[in-house]
Amino acid sequence: MMALMAGGQWTAANGQAAVSPLDYGLREATTGIGRYYALYNAHSEARDRGLTVSYAGIDSIDIELPPAWRALPLAPQTDFGGLVLTVTNRYRHGALFSMTNQGREVRMDKAMVDGLDFGSVPELAEGCHLLVLTDETPWTERQGYGYKAYRKDIIVVVDGRGQNSPVARWDTEATRLRATVYDVDTTQKVFRNLTMHRTKESTYKTYCLSVSGQLNVLIDHVYVTTPKSRMIADGVFSIGNSACVHFADDTVRGTYSGYGRWRDYGYAFSLNNLYATRFDRTEASGNWGVFGTNNLNDTRLEDCSIDRFDIHCYGRDAYLKRCELRGRQTTVTSFYGTVVLDSCRMIDYTPVAVRASYNAYPPFDAVIRDCTFELTRRQHALVCVNLEDTATNPREELREKCWPNLTVERLTVVAPWTVGGLDVFKPQGNERCLDREYGHLERVSIKGLRTVRPGGREVKLGVRLSAKPFKTKKELKYTTD
Repeated sequence: MMALMAGGQWTAANGQAAVSPLDYGLREATTGIGRYYALYNAHSEARDRGLTVSYAGIDSIDIELPPAWRALPLAPQTDFGGLVLTVTNRYRHGALFSMTNQGREVRMDKAMVDGLDFGSVPELAEGCHLLVLTDETPWTERQGYGYKAYRKDIIVVVDGRGQNSPVARWDTEATRLRATVYDVDTTQKVFRNLTMHRTKESTYKTYCLSVSGQLNVLIDHVYVTTPKSRMIADGVFSIGNSACVHFADDTVRGTYSGYGRWRDYGYAFSLNNLYATRFDRTEASGNWGVFGTNNLNDTRLEDCSIDRFDIHCYGRDAYLKRCELRGRQTTVTSFYGTVVLDSCRMIDYTPVAVRASYNAYPPFDAVIRDCTFELTRRQHALVCVNLEDTATNPREELREKCWPNLTVERLTVVAPWTVGGLDVFKPQGNERCLDREYGHLERVSIKGLRTVRPGGREVKLGVRLSAKPFKTKKELKYTTD
């Protein structure tokens, strides 16, 4: 319950001061553009006065974005209360809501990064901060796409001490460090209880939310729909340079990603440089694949239903539990640490795929535990290693080409009669790459493998280590039971 205060300000039941779009002309507005301005003015007032925005008494709003529209700035906590927001955009691409923080560059020696001791940096010595590290030397170049990839890391720093490690070492000969500091606090920032429909009349993309430079963010019960469209390059949720971001009970139905043609891309989750990202009960589908990410460190998905999990370039440690994964693959490139699939159901899906186009194959491990794998003629390998370039990557950290160690425990394989067998590894692409010896891989362990037909009848299914022969620098220990 809320009580009206003088001057268009409200007091919520918890005592927090708020403003309402009803006090900025929402009820009187007769056009979608007028309703947009009512929202914009309410959010701007809340930002400027340190208040929040209350949507109490508002069930649904249809807005149209004007030619010079700007994102609605968010207070630290916004609860839309189940609002259904329908948006038409004919003027420019952009995020409707934004939660941004401004950073400042600082001078520091790259030698201190890996030790996590930043007490000698005045800007980091006291308080809570996000330290964003950018390597101005290209990490690698994506072949066939015409761009260089640059690695980034983010470290949470409290009173001069880093709370998490970077993805990979920064004290290397090639590294050219640029450091940026964001001042943050540990209070939770909240964006919740919103349904957003993007209309078929829209000729420009309206992303839902843009977040940057934030610590401890909850995006909760947000539902976004997208009509069929030829527009591409979507980013429904665009999150960057942030830590401890939690998605809970969010749903995305469709993305702007064309009709699935080559390079018609677009994502539900466009993420860049995040640490400790969580997805709980997330459901998302799109023409292209709903994750498009770079520079992710420590990512966890539980009870999600998605068509692809992806770290394009530079990441560490991913854990997927009780997820339904369908139609594509878990794709990683320049990945460190461990990728774990635990109690997942994989349907016409490659559990682990290593992308070729970055020519980056650092060491990592893969674990598949208590999962169900429903094979198709297209997808019937546990690990697909894409091969493209025989050249050695010029960056020292990426010169050795590695394949992952693999541990499989209690896997049920569902094989239709059209599929002849299961491949552990599937090298795919330029077969000349198989002339080299690959690093890191020294063990493959498969325990508790069960193979059945779609109806559940037990069947003997052939299992081979690889669809094509390959060589390793270390002796490979391959065990099954």
